[in-house]
Amino acid sequence: MDLKIDEKRMRLKEIIKERGIVIKDVTLSSNRKSHFYYDIKSIVSDPEGAALIGELMLTEILSIEPKTRSVGGLELGAIAIATTIVYSSNQLESKNRISSFFVRKSTKTYGLEKMIEGIVKEPVIIVDDVITTGKSVLDAMYALRNQEIYNINIMSVIDREAKENLLDENNIKFHSLFKHSEFADYIDSRLAKMK
Repeated sequence: MDLKIDEKRMRLKEIIKERGIVIKDVTLSSNRKSHFYYDIKSIVSDPEGAALIGELMLTEILSIEPKTRSVGGLELGAIAIATTIVYSSNQLESKNRISSFFVRKSTKTYGLEKMIEGIVKEPVIIVDDVITTGKSVLDAMYALRNQEIYNINIMSVIDREAKENLLDENNIKFHSLFKHSEFADYIDSRLAKMK
């Protein structure tokens, strides 16, 4: 099945609607309460979802920063997404392929005692499944800056468009494949049916 980028984006959007939006009262990693949850981890764990996320993220990343050398972010959310992007980059010429890394939430106390695992080369794109407050990507960015890595961009699969986004507050530009507003009517209609 050879779909064009716009068709792939629409297909991924449908998959997210079908299997990636859970209507349930949840507490997000930001400690905020929500009536729904974007379960992108289940989408990136599926072969079709992983392939679409990898290809679409790679396409977007190369339009943001064509010379991107590595992708990654804070464990756990960024690992699967970075892996799909690295796999998709294998179609590029070898000199343009992208490596991946991940940032631990705390420094390992054994072995090499690293905070950042994998291969980090600038320019870097920090990736995440969903950005709500941006804390996870900020934590990853600060860890990279502590290693004197500064050529950094940020990208997620979904931007929840939260009002109190730390990235917006700090004037840090970021990108996403989708915005919550693209799913808002669908989510609202599902919530209304449950009342």
